[in-house]
Amino acid sequence: MSVINRMLKDLDQRQQTARTQTYTPAAVAPQPIHWIWIIVTVLFSAAVIIGGLNLWWIYADKEQHDQEPVQVTEVPPVTTGDTAKVVQQEPTLEQPQTEVIEQPESPAKSPVKNQAIVDVSALQPVAEAKPNLATEKLSNNANATASADATELTATDKPTTESKPAPSAKVVKKQPQNTGTLEVTRVQLSPDELAANNLEKARAAFDKGNRTEGQTLLEKALVVKPDHVEVRGELAAYWYGRGMTTRALTLLQQGLDMRPQQAEWQLLFARILERIGRVEQAYTALLNISSDAPEAPELMKLRAAAATQLGYFNEAAADYTVLASQFGEGRWWLAAAVAHEDGDNLEAAVRCYQQALQSRDLGSDAREYVEQRLVILEGY
Repeated sequence: MSVINRMLKDLDQRQQTARTQTYTPAAVAPQPIHWIWIIVTVLFSAAVIIGGLNLWWIYADKEQHDQEPVQVTEVPPVTTGDTAKVVQQEPTLEQPQTEVIEQPESPAKSPVKNQAIVDVSALQPVAEAKPNLATEKLSNNANATASADATELTATDKPTTESKPAPSAKVVKKQPQNTGTLEVTRVQLSPDELAANNLEKARAAFDKGNRTEGQTLLEKALVVKPDHVEVRGELAAYWYGRGMTTRALTLLQQGLDMRPQQAEWQLLFARILERIGRVEQAYTALLNISSDAPEAPELMKLRAAAATQLGYFNEAAADYTVLASQFGEGRWWLAAAVAHEDGDNLEAAVRCYQQALQSRDLGSDAREYVEQRLVILEGY
């Protein structure tokens, strides 16, 4: 039992020793260093170093500027044989100090003011030197400069005849340039001019085969000038040719409501009505005809033909008689005679037949027919 106890104690001791060697309490165990803290530390150190370098550079630059001495030397005026006037320029930090000495005007010489520029910075005065020595040096230099300037003035003051004449400069007269100006003037066209312009464009479009464009231009012209005769007539004819008869008649009727005796509209309106079989409306549209219009003969022919179809023989005979009297053609006398005969006005028919025989333009067949009708009517 003692051996077993010792073995057990020995095992317990070994286990405890192993635990003490392998286990470290959390309170004293070392913690791993995180990489973020390393980066932050490095960046902070770099910022501190850079800031310190900037501060050092600023203070060093400021001290350098403060240590630069500004040397200002006052030079007393220099007296020579002639009194000289010394003009001092204020010294600057970057440019050297210069003095301008002006010579007085001499009555015997030309009024030329010569100036001598003395570089004071070349003297390089020492701050610790005695003022008497600096003044002496400056006086000697000024005297030398003044004498040299006087010599130069004597050498340059020669008669103008000996000097070469300056080359004459050519004077070129610049002619004023014609600058073109664009002037925009708004011209307001009248309704007649706008309508005529659109009508011309529409005709050109129809000649090229652009029917849609031509129709659009005619409609625009009609909006601008509703009572334009050619525009309304050509648009109505276009619509009639395209099979839009009702639209064409409506367009012409609207024009006749504004101008009842407009001959071109009357003629086109009556022809369309006659071709579609509406003879009575055509005759009614031609009741009022202007005898002074160039279209008056065509209107009378159309009205007389419509009156004949409607049985208005006396009215037809009257129109034919007017046409025969106006043009002197035998066919119109023959048409008037037939109309009078159909209207039972035999006496007037015989007179018209006789007038037709006297016309030289009447054909042989028409003459034979007239002679037959006169033979028949002589018995009545």
